[in-house]
Amino acid sequence: MKKFVSWLLLAAMLTSITACGGSGSDETTADTTVDTAVTETTAETINPAELDELPTDVKYDGYDFRIMTHEFPAVNVAWVIQDIRADELTGERINDAVFERNAQFTERFGANVKEVLDDTTKVVNTVKQLISAGDDAFDLFQTGVFNQSSLSVQGYILNMNNIDYLNFEKAWWDISAMKGVTIGDKIFHAFGDNSLNGKKGTYVVLFNKALTEDAGVPDLYTTVKEGDWTIDKLAEYGEQIARDVNGDGDLTWGDDVYGIGLQFEVALALFSAAGVTSFSFNEDGSYNYHLSDANVVDAMGIINNFMTSAMEYSVNCELETGEYKQNWPEFRNLFMSDMIGFFMGHLGTVTLVGGDMNSDFGILPFPKVLPDQDQYYNAFQYGNVMSISIPKTCSDTTRAGLLTEAYVMLSHDTVLPAYYDYTLTMRNARDTESAEMLDIIFSSRVFDVGIAYANANIGMYKFLQDAGNAETFNYASSEASNKASLIAEMEKNIKSLDQYAE
Repeated sequence: MKKFVSWLLLAAMLTSITACGGSGSDETTADTTVDTAVTETTAETINPAELDELPTDVKYDGYDFRIMTHEFPAVNVAWVIQDIRADELTGERINDAVFERNAQFTERFGANVKEVLDDTTKVVNTVKQLISAGDDAFDLFQTGVFNQSSLSVQGYILNMNNIDYLNFEKAWWDISAMKGVTIGDKIFHAFGDNSLNGKKGTYVVLFNKALTEDAGVPDLYTTVKEGDWTIDKLAEYGEQIARDVNGDGDLTWGDDVYGIGLQFEVALALFSAAGVTSFSFNEDGSYNYHLSDANVVDAMGIINNFMTSAMEYSVNCELETGEYKQNWPEFRNLFMSDMIGFFMGHLGTVTLVGGDMNSDFGILPFPKVLPDQDQYYNAFQYGNVMSISIPKTCSDTTRAGLLTEAYVMLSHDTVLPAYYDYTLTMRNARDTESAEMLDIIFSSRVFDVGIAYANANIGMYKFLQDAGNAETFNYASSEASNKASLIAEMEKNIKSLDQYAE
C-alpha cells in the first residue's frame, strides 16, 4: 500500500517549491536537498508497483491532452473540480500540486494538460453527440460512475484493457477498487490518484471527539487498528453518546444529541463494508451471482437491524422534513454543533465542515459488518465519485494510453499527498492517526459492479437500499422474487459490454 510517511516528505517538497517561488541560489539549494532526501527514502521502500516504467524518449510537443469534465452545481462546493487545471502557483496546497504535476507532465512528454468543462446537466449528451459525430474532441472523460456505466453499455467508450501503456497493477491506480471494475478482461473506466472527487466520494465515518470523549468511548483509532471496529461497536457507542437534552423523552432535531447521523444510502455502503458483493466475474467473463449466498443473507440481516433499530438514538437526514428545507446543510450543522457523535458520510464532508467546526473530529473507515470479517472494506458514494474513460473516437490510442498513465502516475506523488495534507490539516482533523485511517480506507475501497451499473431508482441499487431499510425484514423472499430481474439486468449489460469491448 502507499506509504504516508513518504507522501509527507513529498508534500514537504512541494511546499518548499511553492514557498521559494524564485530561481536564486538559496532556493535551488533548498529544493535539491529535499529532492535528495526523498529519493533516498523512497529508494529504500519502493516496490515494483511504484516503479516508473514509461518511456523517457517520447515527446508530443505542443499537444493538448484534453480532459473533459463538468462542475457540480455551485451549492455542492465539496465537488468542485480542483485536480486538472492550475494556471499559476498561489500557495494553496492542491492548486500548487496540480501546477507541479502539469509542469512535470509537459517537461517530460511535451504535452499540455487542458481542461474542457461542460455543464453537469448536459455533459453526457454533449459527449454522446461529439462521439456520434466522430469528433476527436477530448482524450479523457472524467465523470461519475453512473455516467461511465451508461456510456460503456451504449458503446461510447473504449475497453481500457486493450490500450497500450495502461498498467492497472501500478500503485497510482486504485488497485482494490479496480477489481470490481474489471468485467472478465474488460475495463471501461478506471480510478486513479488523479481525481480528487474519486477520493472524496468514499464513504467514511467522521466522529466528534468532544462527544466521544465526554461519553467515555474508548480510543477509536486503537479500536480500528486492532481490528475491533464493528457495526456493533458503532451502535453501542452511538447509543452511549445520545442525550435527551431538553428532557421531553424524545430525540429532537436541533435540541438533543444524536449518537449517529446517516441516510438511507448508508445501507449500500454497509453492504460493501461487509466484504460481500452482488456479482463477481471470472477471467473468462462469466459471472457469479451472490445475493442468495449465506454470508450475504447474514450481512443484510445485520444491516437491516442496524438501519432500523439505530433510529432510537440516531437521525436519518432523509426522514427529516418540514422546516428543514436544506436537509444536508442543516444535517452537517448538527455535527458541527456537537449534536451528532458519528457522521456516516463521504470524505467530501471534511471540506464542508473542517474550516468552521470548533470541536475536533476524526476520520474512521466504515465498520466491519460480519463477525468473521478479515479486514475493513470501504464503499463508494456512487452518485458523486468520479472515474476516467477514453472515448471511442480517440484517434491515437497509444498516445492516449501513454499520456493517461503518465497523468495518473505523476498525480501519485503530487496531487494525492497534497490532498492528504489538506484533508488532515483542515482546522480540526490534524491528528496523525487519521492519516493511518486514510491509508486503510483508500487501500480497501471496493466497487460493486451490480450497484454501479444499475439506475439509482431501479434495479440493484434500489433493491439493496430498500432491503437494508425495510421496516419488516423479509430479505430472503424479496431476493427470491427479484432474482430473475436482477440477473437479467446484469446479463443485458454484459452482452452490451461484450459487443463494444474490442
